[in-house]
Amino acid sequence: MFQHFCLSDDSKDQHEYFMFSDFWCYIPSRNPEEVQYLIDWYFNMEFTMQYNSSAGGWTGFTPAGFITAAAFNADKHDVFQRVLERKLVCQRSVEIIYEMTEKATVEPSVSLQVFEDDNSMLECSALDFYPKDIRLTWFSNGQEVTEGVTFSEVLPNGDWTYQAHTYLTLTPGQQNHISCMVEHASLKETNIYNWEPSMNRTDLNYIIVGVCALLLGAVFLCGGVIYDKRKRRSLTV
Repeated sequence: MFQHFCLSDDSKDQHEYFMFSDFWCYIPSRNPEEVQYLIDWYFNMEFTMQYNSSAGGWTGFTPAGFITAAAFNADKHDVFQRVLERKLVCQRSVEIIYEMTEKATVEPSVSLQVFEDDNSMLECSALDFYPKDIRLTWFSNGQEVTEGVTFSEVLPNGDWTYQAHTYLTLTPGQQNHISCMVEHASLKETNIYNWEPSMNRTDLNYIIVGVCALLLGAVFLCGGVIYDKRKRRSLTV
């Protein structure tokens, strides 16, 4: 996991050149020795050089960066400072970070819909949840469905949350009472989401045409009645 510290250092020199540095901690496990400390250094909006604790020093990426990186690597005070920063800022934060993330939970946002206008497949999506482990299960008329079911991998969103999707291929007679069950650490109890099948588009078109025909017939009928009444009045007069 990345722990990003906004300990950015930005300033302008006498020539109005802009300098900016961004500090990072990469924490792959609970072992403090595996922690990686990085500093991205920008000069006048250009990525100039980077400090990487795994490499043991600075690496330049531009002509100016090569010169500055060499100077920093030769500076014993800078070398000592980066080692101390890694220990105080990154390594001491490992347990705190893991305890905070293990206790934190984010409830998934769940949607159940027809997959890409394909009336033969349903999609159950769980979005923006934490932690990673989640279980999605399909049911038809109260019975768990295992055939015609596919799952995506649990995908990271890049902001500590995840998303997951599962798909169900419908078979004749299975369209009634379809549901998706979601189990996750953030939920106090198992949540079940029922699919409400929308009206078939062809059937809807038939109904619309029928209603239009009925209205048109009513218009002609009213017109005929009015004409007949006017004709009778003229004959009476």
